[in-house]
This record gives sequence, structure tokens and C-alpha cells, in this order.
Amino acid sequence: MRFLLALLLIPLLIIPVFAQTNSHTLPTEKGTLDIKLSYDKIIPGEQTRLLIEFINPQTKEIQKHVDYKVTVSKDEKFVFGPIPLTHTSEGIVEGLKVVFPEEGMYSVEFGIEGILFQPIPLEKV
Repeated sequence: MRFLLALLLIPLLIIPVFAQTNSHTLPTEKGTLDIKLSYDKIIPGEQTRLLIEFINPQTKEIQKHVDYKVTVSKDEKFVFGPIPLTHTSEGIVEGLKVVFPEEGMYSVEFGIEGILFQPIPLEKV
């Protein structure tokens, strides 16, 4: 009986549990970086957590020390930002919380202006 119980419990222990997260990865205009944007389910009027990862397209690793700006807009009106030029030493931004006031199509724009403490001409995605 214990053996049967153990057989029934094993699948429950090895099936991974994943949070529902949406993500998109796009390159900057000149292909200098790939930017991965992940976000939780969007509920209009509530805060949505954004996770941004700056990825080196050659190594596929997180690119450290990136200077960036972010804006979120709908119908050319800002919903979030533009934030001032900001630096991430880790190459990952986890603390952005955006309220999407209503259902619809929103644009998230990133501007990259520096990598590894070296200024670069503005690249957007």
C-alpha cells in the first residue's frame, strides 16, 4: 500500500509550477542589445510588475552596466515615464510597476544610451 501511495505522489513532486508570465524579446535598432520584457497578467487599474533584461546578442548573457530610459504610452499619451536616464549594474530591472488604466494597446519604448560605462548613440526598441 505504501508503494502505491509513493507512486501516486511522485508525479506531484516532480511537476514544475510556473507563474503565468508574458514575455517578448526584441533587438535595438542597430542590434547592439536584445531587450526582454516580461510582465505579469495585466489587470486594468492595478499595478503590473515589469521585468526587463538586457541581453548581449553575441553571448546570449545578461549585459551588465546599461544606461536606459523607459516610456509606456497609449495613443501617444504617456502612461508611465519617460524616466530619466537610469543605470543598471546588474543588467536586470525588476522594480518597475506600471498601472495600465484601461484595456487596449500600449507601447513600451526603451532607449539605450550607454553600455559598460561607454556612451553610445541612442538606440530604441
